[in-house]
Amino acid sequence: MIFGFIKKLVKYYIDKLVSWLRIKKLQLELDNEIKKYHTNLDSKITKPKIIEQGKFGEDGYTISIGDVDKDARN
Repeated sequence: MIFGFIKKLVKYYIDKLVSWLRIKKLQLELDNEIKKYHTNLDSKITKPKIIEQGKFGEDGYTISIGDVDKDARN
C-alpha cells in the first residue's frame, strides 16, 4: 500500500518536471523567434540621417534629420 502511494507520488512529480521542461523549451523557442523577427525588422528599417552644420549656438547652425539632399539644405 505504501509502495503504491510512493509510486504515484514519484510519477506525479516526474510528470510535473516533464511539463515544466516543455514550457521552458517553448519559452526558449519563442525568445529565439522574437530575436529573429527583431533582427529581420531592424535590417528592413532605414535609420534617418542626421547632418549638422556649424556649431550649436552660432549663426548659421543647422541640423537636418532624414534623407535630405545636400543642395536642398542651403
